Amino acid sequence: MALPLLIVPAGGVKVVTLPKLALHLFATYESAWALAAKLAAANALSACEVSALLGISATNQYPLFPDKIPRVARALGSTLGFPPALIQGAFLGGALKCLHPLMHDRLRLCPTCSRQGHHFIVHQLRPFANCPLHGLPLRDRCRRCGGPLAYGLGSSIVFGPINCPTCRAPQLPLSVGGHPMASVMSARSLEQIARWLAFLRRRVNLAVLYEVDGGIDTGRSDGAVPSGPMRAFMPPRSASGWLSPTARGRWFSSMQTRCLEMCFWTRANRLWKQCHGHSRRWYVSVIRGQAVEAAPNPQVLAFLYWRMIWQGCSNPYLLRRSHGLPLYGIAEWEANQCAHDDDDIDITMSALNDALAASWEDWLDCIDLLGTSELKGHTWRFRASQSTFL
Repeated sequence: MALPLLIVPAGGVKVVTLPKLALHLFATYESAWALAAKLAAANALSACEVSALLGISATNQYPLFPDKIPRVARALGSTLGFPPALIQGAFLGGALKCLHPLMHDRLRLCPTCSRQGHHFIVHQLRPFANCPLHGLPLRDRCRRCGGPLAYGLGSSIVFGPINCPTCRAPQLPLSVGGHPMASVMSARSLEQIARWLAFLRRRVNLAVLYEVDGGIDTGRSDGAVPSGPMRAFMPPRSASGWLSPTARGRWFSSMQTRCLEMCFWTRANRLWKQCHGHSRRWYVSVIRGQAVEAAPNPQVLAFLYWRMIWQGCSNPYLLRRSHGLPLYGIAEWEANQCAHDDDDIDITMSALNDALAASWEDWLDCIDLLGTSELKGHTWRFRASQSTFL
């Protein structure tokens, strides 16, 4: 009886299967670490194997911060059916490339996001102390053993990057069979992350973002508003009509300060006129120390904080309710300007106008992004030096 003959090749029998990862398990704006961790769990891959699968070097100091997106990773994303933007965003490609210097080298996880099976790019950005979605402090240690977590894939030939390198506890949820689990992210949450990323891209050159970790604190805390009256001087004329052509040649420091104050009030009055009647009444109640409900709209709350920034030192009544806001007013701004050879008023006025406009846009963005509606004691603020707005 003839028996079939099995010939085994010299290299042995090898079974090659394409890796799998369901599209709903990997959300927009998730990190390259999350992609690698979920791929490793879904396909029983080690850290070394998933590194080769993504085309990145496990021996590199920062393999997840490549100069350009690995071609192998792009091809894998296409094979898995992922949109190209998903892989590009995970490796900080395209418009997000400017955020490379802000990335933290320690893995940082939001407790709520990680329970839902997600780890986003914003969690790795140094300026954030808290998760911008939930306001919770970001943890950079294993929740079981307390060991430090590196933002990398590791060099294990047995375990994947989803596990703690010390105690092997998974950092993202797994099913009984060891497969990754993740909830579907809402469109609102993804939009909020996109707006935070755009917010930082426009300000990536600010020195304060590099000077200290956690410069943006999105945690929430309640605060009380102390009582006390407030008085303000409203100049009758604009700064441009106050100086005569002959006065421009005799430019004194007292005249410069006076002119800058009038420039500030011109802009403040313009912003005040944009507030509706209900917002104005709410604002007056706040500065008089009366009990107030939530702000009628974000703009009037932004206006209050914007005015506190610029009058915090020069107005003692606003200073009492500044709640740790940067003590930065007209006089402080003026003292930190570079001296011009010609001492030109137009240059100084233009610089102040730019600073006022930039700080107003910052407050609008901050109040809007955080969804803040109440006057809080420690709401988000720039921990900035006095020359930031330049």
